[in-house]
Amino acid sequence: MMTLLFVSRLLVYLCAVLVPVFHPAVVVGYEATGFLVWFVLVPLEMLVAWLLAPPRLSLRAWAACAIVPIAVTAVLVGIDSNPWGAVLAGMLAFGLTAALFHLGPRVRPLFAVEQVLLAALYLRLLAYSRASEEVAAQAAGATQLIFLLVVAAFLLHGIVVSLLLARGGYRPPDGIRGIARTDGPDRRRNLREVAVFLFIAVPILLLAAFALPPDFVEHNPIVNLLGDEARRPPEPIDEWADSLLGDGSLRSDRPNLTGPDGDSQGDEENPGGEGGTLLGVPASEWGRGREGSVEGSGEGDGEGDGEGDGDRDQRAVMVIASPRDPVYAADGYRDRFHTTAGFTFAEGQPLNDLVRMRLAGTWLNPALPRDLLRREFDVNVYSTIPERVLPYVPLRSEPTVYQPRYYPFSYSYQGAARVSVAGRSELARAAGLTSRNAEELAPFLEMSLLPEHEAAFRAHIDEHIGETPERLYDRIIAIMEGFRTFQYEIGYEDSFATGHMARFVAEVQSGDCVEFSNTAAILGRMLGVPSRVVTGYLATSSLQTPAHTRGLAVLQQSLPQLAGYSLNEMYLVTTSHRHAWVQYYLPGYGWVDFEPTSYAIPPPPGGDPNEMRVVIPLIDPRDERVSGEFPWRRVAALLMWLGIAVTAGLYLLRYGAELWFAVRARGAGRRAATAQYRLLLMRMAARGYDLKPASMTAREYGEAHPQMARFADAYTRIRFMPPDSPSAVAADDLARSYRETLRAAGGRRRLYRLTAVFSLRGLHYV
Repeated sequence: MMTLLFVSRLLVYLCAVLVPVFHPAVVVGYEATGFLVWFVLVPLEMLVAWLLAPPRLSLRAWAACAIVPIAVTAVLVGIDSNPWGAVLAGMLAFGLTAALFHLGPRVRPLFAVEQVLLAALYLRLLAYSRASEEVAAQAAGATQLIFLLVVAAFLLHGIVVSLLLARGGYRPPDGIRGIARTDGPDRRRNLREVAVFLFIAVPILLLAAFALPPDFVEHNPIVNLLGDEARRPPEPIDEWADSLLGDGSLRSDRPNLTGPDGDSQGDEENPGGEGGTLLGVPASEWGRGREGSVEGSGEGDGEGDGEGDGDRDQRAVMVIASPRDPVYAADGYRDRFHTTAGFTFAEGQPLNDLVRMRLAGTWLNPALPRDLLRREFDVNVYSTIPERVLPYVPLRSEPTVYQPRYYPFSYSYQGAARVSVAGRSELARAAGLTSRNAEELAPFLEMSLLPEHEAAFRAHIDEHIGETPERLYDRIIAIMEGFRTFQYEIGYEDSFATGHMARFVAEVQSGDCVEFSNTAAILGRMLGVPSRVVTGYLATSSLQTPAHTRGLAVLQQSLPQLAGYSLNEMYLVTTSHRHAWVQYYLPGYGWVDFEPTSYAIPPPPGGDPNEMRVVIPLIDPRDERVSGEFPWRRVAALLMWLGIAVTAGLYLLRYGAELWFAVRARGAGRRAATAQYRLLLMRMAARGYDLKPASMTAREYGEAHPQMARFADAYTRIRFMPPDSPSAVAADDLARSYRETLRAAGGRRRLYRLTAVFSLRGLHYV
């Protein structure tokens, strides 16, 4: 029973840690550290706590066996990250298992507590299966299957626990911990206990199944059921939005928190205008590819509503709630410079991975810089795109919650960032780069230009900057001031090529944020300032027109997540707010956002896409979904790998126990004899012999199996001889009888030599 309890408990644990591996919506790529902790350390600590407890080992040896794996894991983990999480996981696994299996009836409530904690873990994992629209569709059948497997695993473990507790709990017999044997009325009581358990558990499971939201384990995205996309023109909703605003006030001034002296490095891309019309499109007709995805949207990129006038519209992308103004919500950091392609994404940049990372728990920044004058700001995002955008430096990020009933605002997440609030006076005091800084930031200073491109940028430096200033901050300001005669045209074109930027400074001298940010980064590296280009979205009150505020009022009526915010705490981010900016590194202050477009000539009248009509979805949060195809292959793979993992664990347990008993059998004394006795029973069971009941003595079993009679007599003499009696001769006799028994004990089945290798019947004696 104790073995069955351990196996069922281990099965419930494995189901939990394997869900992120096989579920298509909670796929977490276990790194080497995570694999080592959750698939090696924790199961090993559970096995040590259960199998090696006294009297098998002394208390000191038992503790040493538990500490060594934790210490080794801590050393391996500590090479790359903080080892305390691994240490805590190992200690909890060992301590809880030891308490459950070896402290007796006093710890019975821990079984219930453990079940509740595991149930909460399963529910949390299933809740995160809403990672993205495409993944949710793929997971339509896998989620239900995992839910059923979880229920089955919990029922199995619960029945085992009920049987154990019904038998009167634990008692410490000689040898391995066990339970009292029950017969007659006690067995009937056990059956009653199981019946009571099922009578309670089944209604609770049924109640949970009906009480959970209907889309909890079946959540497919809303799709257009029509063969062709419906083309309904957007409807003006300004009058309705004005009625929601009540007193007609649109937005109060929000304090700018960029710097302590109030001077921002570009807090206004353009002033908000007076006009703007608000249009509404039914959410079911919003259409795929129109949510303002990172690849397919941009400032004034011409995405339309299906009626040919998309060049006059800006479509909603997300709602950002934060006390910060402005919010530079980054979705990509372009660190690496290519001679012709310009700034590109560097491999191994964790901030870029965070954008599309699927999380099963809160992400915490493992390498938070110690920069001066940074304040922590909360950022809550409700988005139409699955990509996660956060200001620099991201401090933490909660998992993205996928809620298809609020399509297209299906994605929401919470985060926090430590944003620089250093103003001009502080940044001007930044020191120069030390030799250590230059070595660490060498990738951000690399610059390889074609001769004709370098000549264009050198000519711009000679004309607009002149002699290179001594201080880094003065060089940055000189770069910014060099754009005073350039024309800023609001837009966003994905053209990062170096030749395009060279023509921008030498000939055109007119462009959007991409040209300004990339050129500023190139000039920064040429002047010895570490630089990179950041892309994302700009959310600021100066870009919130009356139409944007009206749109927020309408969305607040259908998105319950927005109900807790005032309109002054939110930004409606549209395709016109797609943006690119430059980050410079200043020693002591780290990477700081700079806005080169704020130094250029403002856009001409009528050239501001932010003044275009604002289009938002009209969301009906009814539960509309369609069934997807059942993922047979994924389910089969899940079952196959789960079966392989359980089978491998059982064989590891069997051969590990045999190896342990073989090592313990060396020497003389009762412990060695007991280990040899158990090893013989395991090997005879593998050859097909009957399993020895717990109530049968060694001699009684030897009478039933004459091959073992001599060994049983030798073992009984050693087992019950006085402690101070000489045992060397008896130990030699026991060893000889052990070998004779194995030679005489042929298999009870055909091909017993082969079945003895794969049989798991010996686990009965573990």
